[in-house]
Amino acid sequence: MFDLLVKLFNMIMGLWDKLPESAKEAIIKAAVDTFEAIFRAYFKSQKGGEANA
Repeated sequence: MFDLLVKLFNMIMGLWDKLPESAKEAIIKAAVDTFEAIFRAYFKSQKGGEANA
């Protein structure tokens, strides 16, 4: 099982290494923007929930 995970990780890293820098930057920016939106919505809902309690 561990061997399968190592092979999968190595395959993903091999694909990542083949990407041009511009594509890597676009992927990272998209991930950061997505998580930022998720966290903003979560914390906004938590703040609103405490005010209503």
